[in-house]
Amino acid sequence: MNKEKFDKIVDIFNNTRDSEDNLVNMHYLLIKDNDNCFVHRFNGRTEKSDIRSISKTVMTLVVGIVNRLSLKSKYPLFDEETYIYPIIEGVVNLENKENKKYLEKVQVKHLLTHSVGFDKVLLMRDDIKDMDPYKYVDYIINYPIVHEPGEYYLYSNAGIYLLSVVLQEFLKEDLLEFIKRELFKPLDIEDFEWEKYGNYLAGATRLWLYPEDLLKIGELMLNKGTYDDKRIVPENWIEKMRKLYFKTEDVDTPGAIFRRYGYGLGIWLPKEDFYFGHGTDGQILTVLPDHNFIVITQSYQHDIKPIEKIVDSIVRDKLGLKN
Repeated sequence: MNKEKFDKIVDIFNNTRDSEDNLVNMHYLLIKDNDNCFVHRFNGRTEKSDIRSISKTVMTLVVGIVNRLSLKSKYPLFDEETYIYPIIEGVVNLENKENKKYLEKVQVKHLLTHSVGFDKVLLMRDDIKDMDPYKYVDYIINYPIVHEPGEYYLYSNAGIYLLSVVLQEFLKEDLLEFIKRELFKPLDIEDFEWEKYGNYLAGATRLWLYPEDLLKIGELMLNKGTYDDKRIVPENWIEKMRKLYFKTEDVDTPGAIFRRYGYGLGIWLPKEDFYFGHGTDGQILTVLPDHNFIVITQSYQHDIKPIEKIVDSIVRDKLGLKN
């Protein structure tokens, strides 16, 4: 990737229209190809952007950090197999007693893979628009669980928000303070916002970052858990994130290279050997580890298909595949 090629991609974004014949509403485009890094601020944007569900990927990295520190005996053992109910039992009001037999089986991996067992998408705007955020935790805990944990995938914000509750109660400190110290400070991320829902981080969404800082998240994964030669996340945790837990036919786009074929731990998996974070309205963090290549888009674009199509073309080109 050189500046001329990058500028051509910017021009494509600038001239692409969505299904309603509106120009796509881009915030940022960033592409890093080995040592070359280019960023474009559409319409001179200077504000941070909500990375939406890429927050789920960030939270998954946080779990990896807690795992690493627990292995150093700074905390009791904490990993994807950890059962969550003993950690949160004292801070929730479980009125739906039928849920207890399921909650006692829920492990961290079920939160990270959207497989707690709910049959409804939860904590996704419409179902909580008139609800007090301080009641979100009990809302999730009491909403009927109808499938055995780990057997049924349904993407929503519920699991990762519940994870933020679990982590804060496990760590016994404000989760954002932990993240500042153990993740953002080592990555030199200083200017960010992360909204709280009641006493706990939204977790699954509502994290605002600049593209240059989102790039650092991508580089951390690309470098298998290190940044500037500092170990932040265990290498095997990055490998676990890339394990396929569920195929996601409901959002898959067969024929594309950039496609949501399946879900790992907090991250989307195509069939090719790369991975990406993906958020509502066109937030994309794509990592091609074998090519030292990262693509980031940030936008406010309800019809995201045009953005995904362009990212697909960029990835195809890097992989040497025909469009």
